[in-house]
Parts: sequence; C-alpha cells; structure tokens
Amino acid sequence: MVKLLVLIGRIIPRKLIWATACILGSIASMIPGRSRRIFNINEKHIIQPCGLRVHLSHVYRYIITGMIDFINLNCRSDENFLQVMEIRGEEHMRAALSLGKGVIAITAHYSAWELIPRAIQLEGHKIGIITRKLAHEGTSRYFNSLRTRHGTELIDRGSGIAKLMRVLRDNTAVGILIDQDTLGVESDFVDFMGLPARTPVGSSQLALRFGIPVLTLHISRRENGKYMLEIDEPLDLSAYEGDKGYIELTADLTGRIEEWIREDPEQWIWIHERWARRPGGAPGLR
Repeated sequence: MVKLLVLIGRIIPRKLIWATACILGSIASMIPGRSRRIFNINEKHIIQPCGLRVHLSHVYRYIITGMIDFINLNCRSDENFLQVMEIRGEEHMRAALSLGKGVIAITAHYSAWELIPRAIQLEGHKIGIITRKLAHEGTSRYFNSLRTRHGTELIDRGSGIAKLMRVLRDNTAVGILIDQDTLGVESDFVDFMGLPARTPVGSSQLALRFGIPVLTLHISRRENGKYMLEIDEPLDLSAYEGDKGYIELTADLTGRIEEWIREDPEQWIWIHERWARRPGGAPGLR
C-alpha cells in the first residue's frame, strides 16, 4: 500500500489526488480487518453518542489524500507549496518564540498533519517533530527522508529528554501529537469525546517544569482542495498550578483537539484504538 501511494504521489497531477483518494478510500473501507473493526467500535461508543456523522470511506479518503499530498508537495518548490497553504495565527507562534525558550506545539492526526512542519519552516521558524520508528524499516526511512528534506529536525521518541531540551534551547517549535494512546510513554486519563482516554502527559509536564510556551495548531483540507493551518494562542501556564496541574493542562489541550474533530469529524483518524485501555483496568470498548 505504501509503495502504491508513493508511486501515485510522485507522478499524479495534484488536481487528481482527491478523486484517486475517493476510489482508494472506498476500496479500503470494504476490506474486512482490524481497522474496520476498530472503526465500528468507535462508531458505536463515540461517534453516534456524540451525534456525529462519519463514513469509514471518507476517513480513508482524507488519510490517503494527506499522504499523497505530503509526497506530492514534498517534490514541489516552496512557491508551489504555499499556493495550496493558508496560515492563520502565525503571530501566535512568532510571539511565543520571541521568549527564546522554544515552543511545544501540540497537534493531532488530523487531515494532512505531515504538511505542518514545512509550513511553519517557511514562516522563518525552526521546526522539529517527535517521531517513532514505523514497524517497516524501509517505510520509516522513506518518510523520515521526506520529513527532513526541508529542514525539519527529527527527535526520536525513545531518545530521552536530552535531545528534546537541546532542540528547544535552540528556540525551535517542536510538534507533538497527543491524540493517541501511545505505549511506552507516561500517560493519564482525561476526558475526550465524552469518555476517559489515556493520553500522553510528558509535553504538559515539560512545559510547566521549564516554563516553555505551549500552543495548539492543526491543519484542515478545504473544499477548494487547499489547506488551512490554524495556530492558536498559547495557553496561560500560570493557570495550571499544583501537583496535578499537568493533567489539567493535558485535558485542556485534548479539549482543543476535540473541538477540531467535532467541527469536521471525518478528517480525524477513527481507525485507532483511542479508547482501548480503560481506567482501573476495566475491559476496553467492544
């Protein structure tokens, strides 16, 4: 599948990407397996109770479009890239970085999230992202080469805090995704879409401990085929005092992600076991 998307991304005219993704998304949604099972569980316990309308084929359509656009635009000039990108709130990023402590930029697996680093870099800022190795080594190397081609610094999730702090001290905006239940990282339960969801808390702990500005940002695809990157105001860290302040901060960051999902739910990746682990060791959703 990855090889097919890479081939399509390299040769296809961009105006045909959406139509191609519609076809591939419809095919993918009909294939039985783990992803469809997870979607059905999330639809039963989250989507329907929240009053949302989400079609699995449309979820795949946005995922595939984002991947192909990432590959396709990576081969294009900065001028071509900016022709399909609009940015709102860049002044928030600039103001946060003016403090010289770096920025923790929280986002989610929403729409074409892989396009965000280059957009920030083209605004004149240093950008880094927390990554993890994919199961397939060749795929991991390929996507990391695309990520670093335009100046993004990669910080492996398992490399410890030293490199992350070095990058932040270099006044870099570091992108971190917190919308998945990630194994092997410190996490806690906060409300997400009406149910407790195990969420990484390391970014909140780091922000509060060292006074590093933290803000949220996300990208979404518009009907005209262009993308909108919206950068929100930094959160006031003084509002999160006490031993559990980092959990409250994580909850508010997660709340912002929930707002994006409710606005256009099909652009989020509903094929992840976001609510698999329950508080107190209770059985996961079925």
